[in-house]
Amino acid sequence: MLRAMDYAIMGIFGFLLLLYKFLRDWYGTRDVPRKIDEQAAKLLREEGYRIQARAAVKYIDFAIEGKTQRQKVKADLVVRRGLKKYVAEVNAKEAGSVRNADIRRRILEYQIAFAPSGIMTVDMDRERVKIITIGNRRYFTQVVAAGVVACLGALVYLLTRSLP
Repeated sequence: MLRAMDYAIMGIFGFLLLLYKFLRDWYGTRDVPRKIDEQAAKLLREEGYRIQARAAVKYIDFAIEGKTQRQKVKADLVVRRGLKKYVAEVNAKEAGSVRNADIRRRILEYQIAFAPSGIMTVDMDRERVKIITIGNRRYFTQVVAAGVVACLGALVYLLTRSLP
């Protein structure tokens, strides 16, 4: 039989999970989106993606010789399909080739700042979407972190259950 304390603990864990999900995808800082970004958002919506943010901005902090430098990284669009999050780089006039060094640098910045499942390049001239995925071990660390949280939750539950 569950006691009031059990319900309180389950409620706290549920609240913390919802808070994490909200803060994980919160993009409070935004720039003004371009007109072409709105057209790309419409195209992606038609393909089944849900638009989470337009002109989303995140910051990367670098420590260079003891001094912290902050770098602004702006994504044209952040979209989601199911459980996967993507950063969309909107380009026109043949500027979106992955062979372009500027695009490759931006893709790596997106991967660090936004931690998406993949990066999309949206060619608005051809209305074509390409998805680029970068192999990393974040999935493994997320599974390990979830396991640690589950173990800590079970431990707290067992400790509080034995209290009078």
